[in-house]
Amino acid sequence: MSTLSDFYVASPEQALRYDTDRNVPENERAEFKGLTYVECADLWATLQDVEPTSAHSNAFESVLVVDGGQRLINRFPPDFVARLASLDDAGFAATAAKWIQTGELAYMNCEASDVLPIIKELSRLARDAQKTGRSLYLWMCI
Repeated sequence: MSTLSDFYVASPEQALRYDTDRNVPENERAEFKGLTYVECADLWATLQDVEPTSAHSNAFESVLVVDGGQRLINRFPPDFVARLASLDDAGFAATAAKWIQTGELAYMNCEASDVLPIIKELSRLARDAQKTGRSLYLWMCI
């Protein structure tokens, strides 16, 4: 069974409700599988052009833990959101090529084309979060 990974833009109050009420407009969310905040932390380090460290993972604020960690919500760090929002077409491709060389993505032998849609969606959501003064969140169901 694969991890469900929903990324969404929300206020803090809306973010908490997502676990039981996923009524978020489609243009304010993206659904993927198999991604956790650890892979996202690797992406953030990639955008910073540094090696991923535990500081990257630890910067994802835990806002909800249910059933001993079977369902989780984490808030993206503001610096990560800003870096995602600033990506352009050239940045998407370069980031994809580097991100697949990290952690689980490298272990799974992912191709840049596998992660490019993820990066583009996260960038779109990050721009929306910045524009509306809300945050970007990740809901995971393991």
